[in-house]
Amino acid sequence: MPFTAPSVANKGNLFRIGPRIDILVVVQELVTFNILQDTLMLIPAVGLQQASSGAGPLPARPAQLSASSVPERQEGGQETLPYQVELIAAKRVLDSTWRADDNLLVRPYIPSGPAAGVPVKILACRIKNLVPRGRLSPISPGSQALAVAYYTYEVEVIFADGTGRTGAVTLESGPRRQRAVVYPGSGYLEVDVTVKCLGAGITSPVIPTPGTPLRHKPVRFWLGARPFSRQRA
Repeated sequence: MPFTAPSVANKGNLFRIGPRIDILVVVQELVTFNILQDTLMLIPAVGLQQASSGAGPLPARPAQLSASSVPERQEGGQETLPYQVELIAAKRVLDSTWRADDNLLVRPYIPSGPAAGVPVKILACRIKNLVPRGRLSPISPGSQALAVAYYTYEVEVIFADGTGRTGAVTLESGPRRQRAVVYPGSGYLEVDVTVKCLGAGITSPVIPTPGTPLRHKPVRFWLGARPFSRQRA
């Protein structure tokens, strides 16, 4: 069927006559595998209270404070308050390792409408919708485990056409995976994924010119099986 035929199959289709345009993006992926353990820590805390001539009197201090805990006036109009011990929730790093990789994304440019221009220059590139998750599988025997990171993301590319108008296309990474051997002990796995654009460009695949002579002439040949006969001694 000619593509100009009045058919429902051609309704809403867009046709572009000309070379194919591809948008290429190179990204760097850095995956960090951390084995963490929840813990509680006691830390000393010191507060600073501003003292000025126009301010009101300082609040009364408890009588049970010893002389060593009485605030001392410092230079600049600040008073050092007594030390206090605070209990905080923290995370202890039992093991950590990382993996790095590069990913090349290619997407053919498809115009969004008849008035859309052809990209000629890349203006910006950013990562969005990064979704990481991890899995920890013990390796038997021993105390080692295999940490696997699964993640996906999208790359938004901003471009300009020949008239200066801007447009955007989104390239999808597809399923990505990295793995490493860790020593979990009594900890749990936390996966941190960082992705950044290394570069982006526009290219047009080279299409051979019609009628270009071939360097080597094709040769046609046939293969036939020769009958095999066993001779008796």
